[in-house]
Amino acid sequence: MLCEEWEVERDWPDVDNCLPGKCMMAHKDRPESPAHDGQRAWGSASIELPRRFNRDLMSGKMRIVLKRYLIVGLIVLTGCVSESQSDIVAQVEDWILTETRLADLLVLAQPFPLDSAAVEDLVRHWVGAAAIAQVSSNEDLYDGEEVVRFSTWLEREESILQQEREQRLGETVVVDSSMVERFFRDGSYRLLAHVLRRVGAETTQEERALQRRTAQRILDELIAGGSWRAAVSESEDSDTREASGLLGLLGRGELLPELDRVAFQLQPGQVSGITQTSRGFHILHRPRLEEVSDLYAMHLRDRFLTEAEERSDQGLLVQRSWLISSDAITSLREIADDPSAWLGTDLLLGSWQGGTLSAEMAARYVLALPPAARREMVASPDESLGAFVEQLAVRAIRLGDARERGLELSEEVLVQLKESHQADVRQWYQGLAIDEMAAPERSSLTQYMEGVVSRRGVTANLRPLFEVWLLERVDWVLVESSIPKALLKVRNLLEGVEPSGSQ
Repeated sequence: MLCEEWEVERDWPDVDNCLPGKCMMAHKDRPESPAHDGQRAWGSASIELPRRFNRDLMSGKMRIVLKRYLIVGLIVLTGCVSESQSDIVAQVEDWILTETRLADLLVLAQPFPLDSAAVEDLVRHWVGAAAIAQVSSNEDLYDGEEVVRFSTWLEREESILQQEREQRLGETVVVDSSMVERFFRDGSYRLLAHVLRRVGAETTQEERALQRRTAQRILDELIAGGSWRAAVSESEDSDTREASGLLGLLGRGELLPELDRVAFQLQPGQVSGITQTSRGFHILHRPRLEEVSDLYAMHLRDRFLTEAEERSDQGLLVQRSWLISSDAITSLREIADDPSAWLGTDLLLGSWQGGTLSAEMAARYVLALPPAARREMVASPDESLGAFVEQLAVRAIRLGDARERGLELSEEVLVQLKESHQADVRQWYQGLAIDEMAAPERSSLTQYMEGVVSRRGVTANLRPLFEVWLLERVDWVLVESSIPKALLKVRNLLEGVEPSGSQ
């Protein structure tokens, strides 16, 4: 089975103007204030960033991983929906998504996992799309200096860190063609991709069976000669779908045990059968070396660089006398629960010779995490959260060292980042049929969402910080408590309906 495309696409601005939300509804009360006061570029335009915790596939490990296509978690607070509007699930200005309309979309979306987390992500997608449509009428989303600067903050930061790492460690790690071939044939490090049909804790047996049949159909199409690209387009793993399903270069024991056993039995070019995990139904693929030799070499070198850097990072923290605050872990949990509340605070999570790590700094990064990752952080063990704090400290120290050495972004990188942002905006404008010369129409959003759930065309994904920037400019609400009621309506609608195995 050939993989036609094995590429992944891609200073914090003034935080006083970046609060992501003005009017929101919650499932629980929140305090008014906190309780406590790379990768190199691939091809022409691709920079990866640390974006999320991952304990899903990576054998229960929690770490910052390199991902681009993620949707930022929206902050849910107490707020301003009246009793007469109790059917509202989400609202952006005067555009409303009701429980009934959401239920209709979910019926159209079948097969789709009917659990609260998956549906909440879909609602957040609606909020982001509605915000783009409305903000586009009075802001230059495509070429505006402010939005480009804000949306690409992490990319700019990451590029500086890449330079710093290459200067410090680059000459110590050399990967040649013979090494690539040796490691590939040895099989100890495997470049793997997958297709996922998602299930969750709330997925019913009928829904689970439907997802299983859909996975079987996708596999049958692959066996019959279908393309991997077409298969991946039906994957429900948004973190990997735009990267041809690529999970990365992985060693034994780095995947969940169910996937690990299958992955290390695959021969080059093979596609696995269907493997079930707690996340859903997976189809794994191991591409041939000739298909991915350059990609494999890049990942292998980056892995060696990462291993070298991890060794040096621990030494760095000792060298700089790193000291974590006694309440850092508790505070980080609260930051994960509501990062916007911590912007502008002066609480310290730790310190080192010559610098400090503030809660505000941590909140900036947490803002860029997807909802599932933030929920995971809240419930994660202290050890994992402590490791995350240390990673942020190391990152801040390295950035400081880079500034002292005068490292700056090249004009080429700045242009690359702007073009990447513009490409995203262009895709959104096309999907939403936005005409910059006319006011946006709700019908365009309706048609776009119907296309999303029915899998017609390409679904755009919103960069996390772009979303933060957009949502600061609109009045919006997301009512989490309405999602279970919408799910109940969906199940009532589906009762007695014979589900089909495919869309």
